[in-house]
Amino acid sequence: MNGFMNTHIPEKSKVAISFPGRSDFRVVPPNEAYVSVFDRSFHFGDSVYEVVRTYDGVLFGMKEHTDRLRNSMKLGLWAHLPDFSLIERMIKDTCRQYFSEFGRKDLYVRVTVSRGIGDTNIDPTTCGQPYAVVIAKEIPPAPDWHATKGVEFATVQRRRNSHEALPPSMKSGNYLNNVLAIVEAKHNGGSDAVMVNAHGFVTEGTTNNLFIVKNGVVWTPSMDAGILEGITRAMILNLCRQHKIPVEERLFTIQDVFSCEELFLSSTTREIVPITKLDGQAIGNAKPGPVTVSLRKLLREHIASEVKKQPSLFEMV
Repeated sequence: MNGFMNTHIPEKSKVAISFPGRSDFRVVPPNEAYVSVFDRSFHFGDSVYEVVRTYDGVLFGMKEHTDRLRNSMKLGLWAHLPDFSLIERMIKDTCRQYFSEFGRKDLYVRVTVSRGIGDTNIDPTTCGQPYAVVIAKEIPPAPDWHATKGVEFATVQRRRNSHEALPPSMKSGNYLNNVLAIVEAKHNGGSDAVMVNAHGFVTEGTTNNLFIVKNGVVWTPSMDAGILEGITRAMILNLCRQHKIPVEERLFTIQDVFSCEELFLSSTTREIVPITKLDGQAIGNAKPGPVTVSLRKLLREHIASEVKKQPSLFEMV
């Protein structure tokens, strides 16, 4: 094991690295995975990324994540785009090699695309072609108490980036805003943060979308609050409409959160998790609420149904 490796890096992982301007890549163990010190993502956070997951060997929501990756590059004013068919091959091959070596697990798959390698000059015209890195590792099962008891969040003074500064709808590698927020949240006793924008409207958690239930209606921050357009968030909105659960995309404040009946997060890797305390204060009766429980069940049923329709990478290992 290389001296740079430590116990915080998952040894049971596989990494694919492409080569700028080329159509090939290599899949390596984590101790052999390196990028150049002249990479723009290292110096400026000048990269975009997506996280896809697998269920029973099926890559779930690939099209939606790929579309959002393209949109992030558009928002990032990228002059050159990578080969998306190459990225898809990288994802599939990395997963297959993981399955072959470590067994059939549900995987977290992170795709990072750097704008390129070049001189330490902030001007992007000084760098080369974009290239991708894919990391595949196991998603450990969530603790049972996440669903039965819920988690605790905290409010923070750190404000979410504004549209005019760094669009929150661009899933970029420049994540310091979120890093500082989660540090503050943990200092305040929460596992994550409820972030608001400069106008005081609720936006999202550091790596998740947020929903509340107020007077029987599901509310989630609208896009103009300054949020990432979550893939799981969109599924939940559709499920609400299909099952006649009242739902609104709207602006609301932290005071609305404290007075709501239910609060929950959504994300690709965590699906739906109830949040039962905020700043140590109970949300509702401090237990997962009936709407949250119902939507969590509906979401899992929807995912299971969609997974059955798609080919599994297990069959190709």
